[in-house]
Amino acid sequence: MAQKGKLESPAGLEAADSPREPDDWISHVAVTERPMLLLRGLSLLLALVLHWFDRSTTGVLFPVPQMALVLVGYNALLYLLMHYVRWLRRPLNYLAIDTLVATLAVYLTGGYHSSFFVLYVFIIIGAAFQLELVRTVVVTLAIGLIYVGACYINPAGLQSPYAQYLLAAKVLLLLVVAVLCGLLLEQLRREQQETEYERALAQRLRALNELQRGFVSAVSHELRTPLTCIRASVDLLDAAQLGMEGGLPADQVELIHTIEHHVSRLEVLVTDLLEMTKLEAGQVTLSKQPTDLRSLVNRAVETLHPLSDRKEHTVSFHWPEALSQVEVDRRRIEQVLTNMLSNAIKFTPKQGQIDLSITETAGSLRVCVADNGPGIAAEDRARVFDKFYVVADGRGLSGLGLGLYLAREIVELHGGRIWVDSQLGEGSTFCFEVPRS
Repeated sequence: MAQKGKLESPAGLEAADSPREPDDWISHVAVTERPMLLLRGLSLLLALVLHWFDRSTTGVLFPVPQMALVLVGYNALLYLLMHYVRWLRRPLNYLAIDTLVATLAVYLTGGYHSSFFVLYVFIIIGAAFQLELVRTVVVTLAIGLIYVGACYINPAGLQSPYAQYLLAAKVLLLLVVAVLCGLLLEQLRREQQETEYERALAQRLRALNELQRGFVSAVSHELRTPLTCIRASVDLLDAAQLGMEGGLPADQVELIHTIEHHVSRLEVLVTDLLEMTKLEAGQVTLSKQPTDLRSLVNRAVETLHPLSDRKEHTVSFHWPEALSQVEVDRRRIEQVLTNMLSNAIKFTPKQGQIDLSITETAGSLRVCVADNGPGIAAEDRARVFDKFYVVADGRGLSGLGLGLYLAREIVELHGGRIWVDSQLGEGSTFCFEVPRS
């Protein structure tokens, strides 16, 4: 007289109602048999306990203890038949049979004061697991009418006010149980559906990401070959015009330099995209070596020297004469420095100031790149290290938004951290720390 031991979604109900192979059904019953047996046994035990508080023999046509044994036999027979009769494998079907058996037990053991009334409670709980709230209440009303009919035809009758009061209270109890269980299970079903939806959405997003990643990697690899060819051709043109008497006209030389500049930009973008896919796929392995960070800072400055010279920037260095070495992947940390420095050069106005500093703390080394550019608003500071996030400043300066994201990923891969301090109109200072050991 109880429900299945788990909450099922609509898909789960369809599966339970659909035909099963015998072996599959046996394994299914093995999983749910214990909680079902426990609940049914609990209902019979509770009926026996309640019987000890009811000494009335009015309308008792069959002794309660013997009826309990009969119901034990009924449960055993029901579980046996479930293995062979497909109709009995559907929860609502065997709950309907439970209702008939419970009604017979109530009729034979005293009607309105029968302790087997408790069986209806477990039947309604089981129905609530299978039906929505409205249908559960309708089923409960039907069960209540059946219970009233069984009590009416029992010899104990319903003539006394006490019998009528007790009957009304029990029917009301059944309705309260139905509403509470229905509301609770409706909420659980809703939460389960939301959880399943979120899980399906997460799986779909993972699949798409594996696809928003394979595509980027493939395209980036394919772009490298034509870019290499363009770069080689531009270099040959530049070398050829230098060897020509008088050289090429100024406008053609400018075109060559324009092509060279934009090829360099494309090469950086392709490199960043490939680096992003490798980092997110966990394919980056650090090759750490004892390193003097000053040498990496100097190399990054030398690499970007043409850009800073073009904007007439003043670049200053600040670090102690004696500096501990750190174990880092030199190429990766140089990439971090290049990204931070190129960002500073991009946003610092002409004839601006860029300061690079290295300081040593108790357990780490800190590298900072400070500029006197326009600064970063508070709402942007929280997101500058996010993937594809670009700070708009109204001057048309743009990018793919990967430089600082890659810097963060590389620094965190070293066990360090990266951050920015900035105020609008007062410039920005980007810093990162890496542990000394």
